Amino acid sequence: MKSFVIAAILFVGLSAVSGDRPKSETVLATMNNLRPRYREIQDFVIETLSDARLSSSAKLNVFHEDVLKVKETLVSDAINEEDKIIFQIDNQPSSADVPCLSFVRLMTDSVMNLAGSGFATCITEASDALTVEVNKFYAAMQKDESEYIGIGLLNVFKDENIFYDPERILTKLSSKSGNMEQYPTSIQDEVTEWVAVLGSTMDGLEQTYIACMTDSEQRMKTGFELARANMMATCGAVAIAPAAESALKATSGAVVEPQSDFRKIFRERFGL
Repeated sequence: MKSFVIAAILFVGLSAVSGDRPKSETVLATMNNLRPRYREIQDFVIETLSDARLSSSAKLNVFHEDVLKVKETLVSDAINEEDKIIFQIDNQPSSADVPCLSFVRLMTDSVMNLAGSGFATCITEASDALTVEVNKFYAAMQKDESEYIGIGLLNVFKDENIFYDPERILTKLSSKSGNMEQYPTSIQDEVTEWVAVLGSTMDGLEQTYIACMTDSEQRMKTGFELARANMMATCGAVAIAPAAESALKATSGAVVEPQSDFRKIFRERFGL
């Protein structure tokens, strides 16, 4: 009799377990139903982040183009200014103090070297600041990419037994399904904001760079003025008329580059 009771209990238990097997199959069916949505999220996230990377790349290209335009312009202007002083030194009458003129030449060279150091400082600071901002931008994108694409489906099986308690897995899948419905909208808003912030930050870096370069240029011009003043007052030099200078340069084949209008362009762009 006792053996019969035990057998009956085991039979009832096995029947209950057997009755739960359809839920195990439901787990797999639910998983398969979620797979297309998971793929859709993956595609959406990758496409959204790719668009953001392309937008940031375009902004970075404009930033580098502008920075180089400013540097090229100021370097060209500096060379032209130096050439004017050197031209004056080289074409002085014999009455001028030659050793004194050599000091002016050295002074002019020093002014150029100092200007070059100033320009280097400006572009280095701009580059370092840009690197920090770009790294922050891509780190944020990579974090979200891993969160959204890495959400996975298979982790619902972690520490779960599909035969013993499939209901727990189904509960996890239900929660995951609800969360998946919210993913695309949130990431699109985030990424749009990141790109806008990066663009605004780069505009600020450009303005800082232009101000730095302009200050360096102004110090250079002050140095050139001091060199000219010493040349005239100390060395007994005479000023060569601009017309004569232009004629001699034309004869020598020297080309005078026109000054760039980049200041006007950037004033209009940034409202300076």
